[in-house]
Amino acid sequence: MSKAIIKEVILENFMSYKYGRIMLKPGFNFITGPNGAGKSAILLGISLAMGQLSTERSRKLADLVRRGEDIGRVSLVINNSKENGKRPFPAYNKDEIMLSRYLRKDGSYWFEIDYKEASRQQVLDLLKKVGIDPNNLLIIMPQGMVDEFIMIKPEEKLKMVEEALGISVIRENLLDAKNRLKNIIAEENQYQDLMSKAMDSLEKWREEYDRLVMNRQLKQKLEELNAEYAWAEVLKLERSINSTNEKINKINEEISTLTAKNKEFVSELESDRNRYNTLVQIIKENVAKAYKGDEKSVGAIYDSLNEINQLLEKMLTEYSQIKVNEYRISSLNLSLKELNKDLDSLKDELDEALKKVVGQRPINVRTLSEIEDEIKTVNAQLKVLGDVNQEAEKVYLEFKAKVDEYKEKLDEVKKNKEKTMKEIESRSEEWKNIIKKTILEINEKYNEIMSRINASGKVVLVNENDPENAGLRLYASFVGTDLIPLDSFSQSGGELSAAVTAFLLAVQMYIVSPFRALDEFDVHMDPIVREKFIKAIYEVSQGNETQYLIITPNFPSFYAPDINFIIVQKSQSGSAPKVIAK
Repeated sequence: MSKAIIKEVILENFMSYKYGRIMLKPGFNFITGPNGAGKSAILLGISLAMGQLSTERSRKLADLVRRGEDIGRVSLVINNSKENGKRPFPAYNKDEIMLSRYLRKDGSYWFEIDYKEASRQQVLDLLKKVGIDPNNLLIIMPQGMVDEFIMIKPEEKLKMVEEALGISVIRENLLDAKNRLKNIIAEENQYQDLMSKAMDSLEKWREEYDRLVMNRQLKQKLEELNAEYAWAEVLKLERSINSTNEKINKINEEISTLTAKNKEFVSELESDRNRYNTLVQIIKENVAKAYKGDEKSVGAIYDSLNEINQLLEKMLTEYSQIKVNEYRISSLNLSLKELNKDLDSLKDELDEALKKVVGQRPINVRTLSEIEDEIKTVNAQLKVLGDVNQEAEKVYLEFKAKVDEYKEKLDEVKKNKEKTMKEIESRSEEWKNIIKKTILEINEKYNEIMSRINASGKVVLVNENDPENAGLRLYASFVGTDLIPLDSFSQSGGELSAAVTAFLLAVQMYIVSPFRALDEFDVHMDPIVREKFIKAIYEVSQGNETQYLIITPNFPSFYAPDINFIIVQKSQSGSAPKVIAK
């Protein structure tokens, strides 16, 4: 992919410029001119057009509009030509893009991308695609910021390096994972608290629920006992009916037997009565003959009388037996009537009892007394149990469902926690390996550049095991002194400028952005050191498809034919940039 570079800067009614066009080239662009000529306005205009948030020395945007004018504009013509068939900004199918920022005297402003109004964020997002961040000092170092860079905290310095090198996403992903872990832990604590409260409520309702279950079981048992009792009554009545039927059958059999015997007795009695009549007739027939002295007739009468006596005795016995049997039969009929009445009553009771039974007839049924005893026991248990809350089951099951839900959620959260902790461990190791390797390479380049001015330096990664608080600390040694941290008290202005510029160049050997700029980095440097750094910057700009913009009031003695020299001078109409012929 081709590197996006600025082909032209157009300043209209901006600061000291009425109208100025500055043509920039790939590689090394050197802007020089006397102080106050408007050199820094070029870089400030570029930064503002790119969406820089603050201005140099926090100047108001309204103050940047040329005096006497109501509106100013800064425009950048950015290269978007294809390289290897691809454009830096694929959304725009053209070789050049115009990026503009309009400033009004009332302090308002707006952006345009290719002549269409856009938000500041859209501009930043567009440039971010090619690694340009106008707010990163390691990409654009405005006038006066070299000294202020020293004061930036180590943590911020490291973030600048990561962002400039395009590796900030590694730590961002790590910090994002850590934030997710914090949220997961908070969520875990929340669910643990919710589950604890739900468990407490569940235990409070468990006793009520157990009492309700016991109440239902006892009532179910009571229903079963009542059902068994109903069947026991049925069976008892059935046994009574069977027993009564047996008695009726037995009486009927006895009556039948007695009736049959009486028939026999009546038949014999009738036969005996006939014999008696026959004997009486014999006696009557033989009486006259006996008076006449007929001994045979006397004998016949005597025999007949003897037989009559025996017959009368027999007939009396037969008659008595008949009367006894008739009485017995009468008594038995009375009993039979009562038994049939009882039987009808038992059948009626059975019909009523059968209406009360439920379910199928049990195989084994206990006695009524046994069932009654158990019914009394169950009723006593229900009485002891007392009134129960019928809502207990609903409330208990609701809390149980909550506990199950929270447990499931908690298990899921714990899995996410474990997964995220492993992710953090992996990302921490990835970040540490990459950042240590990066700092090691930057440190080598930093020390190499410092050696050009007979100095040495060191870039140290601090808090490497704590990515959230990790930072960079710069060390330098001049004229054989020990390596000490850079600060505004231990080194001179020239030494600080040299060390910061050396670090800046070391970082810029690895950054993504195709555009880099330094404004008056050499303000405190002596001529020899300045020339060495200008040459170092030129070397860094070679062969990397990069574009450097260097601003300084000091014209260098170093020269190369591909350097784009621009001189800015002040005239009555305002600042006027001019390319110096090679």
